[in-house]
This record gives sequence, structure tokens and C-alpha cells, in this order.
Amino acid sequence: MKKIVWALFLTTAVWSQQIVKTFNVKLEKKTGVFHVIEEQKKQIALFFTDKKSVRALRLDDNFQFIDSINAARIDKKYDAIIGSSVSDNRYYVYWSTPNNKEIVAQCFDFGTKQTSEKAHKFGFSEERLFKKITVNNIFYLITATKNESILNLYAFADGNVTKKSIDLSNIAFINEEMKRTKLWDILSAQTDIDFPFAVQNILNETPPSLAFSASKRKVYVKDNTLIFVFDTNQSFSQMLRIDLNDFSVSQTAFQQPFLIETELGYNDSNSFLVDDKLIQMKINSEKMKISVKNMDKTELKLIELTDEQEIDFKNSPIIQENGNIKNTRVLETSNQLLRKIYNTNPSISCYSFNDKIYLTLGGVSVNTANNGVATGVLIGGLAGGLIAAALSSNYSVDNLDSYANRKIMYINCVFDKNFNHIEGDIIRLPFDRLRKFAFENEKLTARSIFQINKQLFFGGYDNENQTYSFYRFSNSL
Repeated sequence: MKKIVWALFLTTAVWSQQIVKTFNVKLEKKTGVFHVIEEQKKQIALFFTDKKSVRALRLDDNFQFIDSINAARIDKKYDAIIGSSVSDNRYYVYWSTPNNKEIVAQCFDFGTKQTSEKAHKFGFSEERLFKKITVNNIFYLITATKNESILNLYAFADGNVTKKSIDLSNIAFINEEMKRTKLWDILSAQTDIDFPFAVQNILNETPPSLAFSASKRKVYVKDNTLIFVFDTNQSFSQMLRIDLNDFSVSQTAFQQPFLIETELGYNDSNSFLVDDKLIQMKINSEKMKISVKNMDKTELKLIELTDEQEIDFKNSPIIQENGNIKNTRVLETSNQLLRKIYNTNPSISCYSFNDKIYLTLGGVSVNTANNGVATGVLIGGLAGGLIAAALSSNYSVDNLDSYANRKIMYINCVFDKNFNHIEGDIIRLPFDRLRKFAFENEKLTARSIFQINKQLFFGGYDNENQTYSFYRFSNSL
């Protein structure tokens, strides 16, 4: 009966979203939008950019207008906004040239209603830029020194930049062959899903897609700490924590669950960090183990699944998407799920809401489009068959688009904070409903996707009606 109910929902369910605010506004063609979310102030800042101008406006968390500033767009050689920082009522957006060696800080001072600019140049002769990220309203460029275990952090605040180098040579990084190596080698390795130097941001802007969380190198933000997790070695997850207050460093290795290899091949693994718990996944074609560990490495929960068992911890059918969310089918057995995950790239994505853990578990194929560019090292967004070094600033829109031209299969699960399974049926999580809405409303441009007050929102421009609207997508279980 449950299969019949799920199938009925998949074909007839109302993919609800609530429109919360509409503004009358005229935007030029190819207008881009960059957002800054300030949870403490309960404010949203939006920067609409076109060929000639930048329009900055602030809204409260009820999407009521606060104020705005207009400014001329800076020189066109700076082709993209790559990040932001905030100091009181001064908002800085950072424009970059394509090679990231020239950056302009454009300041929007909402106190004086004035704008200003400051340029910076970088050499990076012996360094490789691999990460751009904003933490606590400070924007960071992160580089690795060639053939060393040295991280360099360039911190942008109030339009100025300072550099801090961190020597990690005393830390034992272990490669996939179980040999000690340097951080440079961990970052430069190509995996089945990652290009060299691809380290995927996992941010709170939107729940990460399985395509993002399939990466073997991820970085999380907790308070004022950067947390790198490397799963390039299938035996354990290597966690590197950098406290941005004093730049102190700590490392922890979390053993993956033990799984005997089958005659068909090796095991695969991955992990995901949520609420100071590391969820690890080990899989082969016949069996899967999921281990939930606290930060002291004690195991809170172990879930095992074989190809002969029913999946008793899922809250949805086994869903397979082929290229887009409209091209969907339901799989029947755990055997199909295990085999398809193992033959692609295992991935876990989850988030917490109202003392519940919403977990999506599945597999992701490489991108089937533009495979011809999958040679060499690519910079920016998702390209070719693998995940490139994602240096794009529009994390949430890239997250939304990351399933395109991929085959994915997954189940949705709900747990309490101790990872005890909660019964109940969910068909789509809010992010999946947002994906479907965006797919069916491609005419909406200048898209903005973010979370505030733990609610997920989508913004888009309707050129025909010259309106910009915000839609809310809520949890259903």
C-alpha cells in the first residue's frame, strides 16, 4: 500500500510554495544578482548588476524595504562579484578579473549613502588559489603553497586585505595509498568526482545538493572556524579545523566503518558534517554501513543495509532522476539502490530543523555534458564530467543547477537529534520542491536562493510583468 501511496504522490502532489513579496521593478537584460544574508540583523542585502550600474537594496526578514543605493558599475575587466564583507552599515562587494589577480572592493555605505572603490593586486606566483569564502562578514581567499603543507589566508575587511600563512608541515596527511604526504598533494589529486584543487563549500545558504556533497574534499563553517574534511582515503575521513580568531589548527582522523571488499571490486566512502556529528558512509555493491560519530570519535549510531534487506529507515521511495527533476522514476529494491550508488559516486547531504535531521542519501553520476572539457584543471562552477574547482560566488544558484545532466538516485530520511528514525512519509524536501519550481519557471531570471530564519527562499524576476518576487519553501514533516 505504501508504494501505491508514494507513486500517487509523485504524480499528483501539489509542489507548494508561498509567495511572500513582490516588487515592481524594471531590470535590464542579463542582470545578475548577489545577496548578503545577515541573520543577526535579520536583514537581506541584494546587489543587482548590469552593464552600467549596481543597485543595492536592503530588506528586513519580512521582505519589507529598508533603503537602497545606486552606483556605477566598475571597469568591465572585473567581470564578476566573487564575495562580500560587512562592517556596520558598510557593505563591500569584491569584483575580480578572470585570473583573480586583480580585485576591487566596492563599498556601499548605507550610513552616508556614498560608494567608494579600492583596488588590490596579487601575484600568487608560488601559490594556487583554491577557495573563496565569507565567514562572519569577512571575505577570504585561500591558497596553497606549491609542493608544501602551507595554507595562505587573505582576509578582506573594510576593503583592506591582510595575509596569514599557516604552516601545516607537522600534520600527517595520508593519501589514498596510505602514505604520508603534503597538503598540496591532497588538494591537487583528481578523484572520480573532483578536479584537482576542487574543495566544495558546504554553506548554510541552502541545503547542499548530492552533487555538491559527493565531493571528496569539502569545507564547512562553524562559528569562526573553517573545517576541512578530506575523504580521498577510503579508510578514514581527515578533518582539519582552523580557528580564524587565532589561526590555531587541529586535526582528527575518523575511521570509516569496516566493510569487506566483494569479488566485484573495492569499497567506496564519503562523509558529511552536521551539528558537530560526522556521518560516514562506506559502500560496495552488496552492503552499506552508515556511522554517526561525535567529535570525540565515539560512535552514536551505526546503520547497516544489505542488498537483501528492506530499507526500514527511509521516509520516501527510492527516487532516480535522469538529467532533471521532471525525468523521474521510482526504484523498487535496496539491491537497486546499493548497486546504483556504488556504480556512481556515494553522497550524503543533510541539515537540521526543529530538532530533526533531514538526511538525503544516494549516488551521483558525473556530468554527461561537455565531457570534452574534462581535461586539465578547470576554474569556476561545475564543468565537464567532474566537479571543478568551484570558485563561483553564487553558491546557492550553482547548488540549484548542480543536478543538471546527471543521473542521481536517492532516498530521504528523517531522524531525531540522536539519529533515531522518525516514521512518516515525505516525498520531496524543500530544496527539491524549489528545484522543481525553478525548472518549471525558467522564465524567471536574476535568481537568488537563500535561507533566513531557517526558511528557504527563491527570488526571481518576471520580465513580462516587470516584477521581482520571493517564494518560500517549507518543511513538510
